[in-house]
Amino acid sequence: MTLLSRQFNWGEGYAQRPILTYLGVYFSLFALYAAAVWLVAGRKVDDRRSFLTLVAFGLLFRALLFPSQQIQEDDIYRYLWDGKVFAHGVNPYAYAPAEVQQYQEFRISEPERFSATYDEESQKELERLNRLKWESRQALTVLDRVNHPDVPTIYPPLAQFVFAATAMLKADSIGAMRMAFLLFDLAVLGFLVLLLRALGKNPNLCLIYFWSPLVIKETFNSTHLDIIGIALLTGSIYFLVARRHALATVFLGLSFLGKLYPIILLPLYLQQAALQVPAAARLQAARRILSLTLLFAAVVILGYLPFMGTGLKTFEGLKTFSTYWQSNDSLFSLLVYFFRDILKLGGEGQTFLSQSWPTLAAKATVFALLVFCLAWLLFRRRATDQDTAAIRPLFVMMALVFVLSPVQNPWYLLWLVPFLCIYPRRAWILLTGLAGLYYLDFYFDYQDIAHQSAWTPWIEYTPFYLLLAWDFTAKWRTRRLAMGKTPSAPPA
Repeated sequence: MTLLSRQFNWGEGYAQRPILTYLGVYFSLFALYAAAVWLVAGRKVDDRRSFLTLVAFGLLFRALLFPSQQIQEDDIYRYLWDGKVFAHGVNPYAYAPAEVQQYQEFRISEPERFSATYDEESQKELERLNRLKWESRQALTVLDRVNHPDVPTIYPPLAQFVFAATAMLKADSIGAMRMAFLLFDLAVLGFLVLLLRALGKNPNLCLIYFWSPLVIKETFNSTHLDIIGIALLTGSIYFLVARRHALATVFLGLSFLGKLYPIILLPLYLQQAALQVPAAARLQAARRILSLTLLFAAVVILGYLPFMGTGLKTFEGLKTFSTYWQSNDSLFSLLVYFFRDILKLGGEGQTFLSQSWPTLAAKATVFALLVFCLAWLLFRRRATDQDTAAIRPLFVMMALVFVLSPVQNPWYLLWLVPFLCIYPRRAWILLTGLAGLYYLDFYFDYQDIAHQSAWTPWIEYTPFYLLLAWDFTAKWRTRRLAMGKTPSAPPA
């Protein structure tokens, strides 16, 4: 894969890129990975030698990808730019990269409008960023390669601190960023081992995470930031199982500051904390819920505090992303198609409302489904001593967030991989392999057959949903059969 990556040069040779060869390599790796998962999960290999072997090979796989060029991904350049901006004392939410790119031309060609647009402090900051742009050839390259340069950064505060710390060590370095991500990656491994042992499970099941081709490719080749939030979420789950609810809440808040998804889990965390209080002590349970809620809010506020000088502009990039982005989705695209179809009123292409309304209706439906499922999980749960029962609702909600999302990029699926070490569901493990088909879209575009891209989600998701339905049906039948064989009352 590293050798192939040399043919993925930024901005050139698109039609000649060996995307199909890359997919052949990826799926071959996934087949070997699936065999390893079967060996560990099916045959209960749990000796210390096997554990050290899987860790050694996992590190080797990562080391092999460290010198690779990104395959079809360029988010890393935004991370490098954000980190350098923040490390030099400028709020990364304040200016879109395009404002820096156009700074000189705007200032010279339209001085009056420039002065009306930026106050004196902003002009000084833009001048500082303009100097950063020209400080080296690599610095110029990084800024030139930032995608969607007209959109301010969408990445949350903790990610910005990680980017800035990396920039202070070595600016404009993809290798330095990968080393930073390796620290979080190893933290995931450590927390997973602790968690599996706390649950009485085979620690070698951490192989499902540590050997995952999806995790390794998207973290150490594509260099996506999700590993930051995933590490903190895994730690949060471990502390939840260990009944250390304050630490679990702090880590959940930090995970939210790494990437925003985990906030949907907060009600489940609060409920789990309340379930540990005796049923008679309702006032004590209410106090615990309130204190943990305030603790979560304090972590989030402290995280955002250094960036709030820009006011609501801090969330401008996030607003753009949540409003307009739609990529590689499955169920969401079906919802959009459904609403677009029922809103038609007559002639071809005539709709009752504008074209944006089907998407808004789909998003409202997704929100309602998530709220309903969260409420169902909250109200059906009872106090239990089984720690795995506390984790299952977290897995369910994170899985629903992924499958219902309008953006189902492969690296978003990484958030579910640690859960698969506890619940090695074969449909979800299969999806971590099928997610590689996302890159087929690029091949179709480069070969001028973009119309074929419509088939990519069907190829990618249909086997997953079929296997998921099959496993669910089989489990339901087994449960019904077991209930049928259980006597309704003990013998007299």
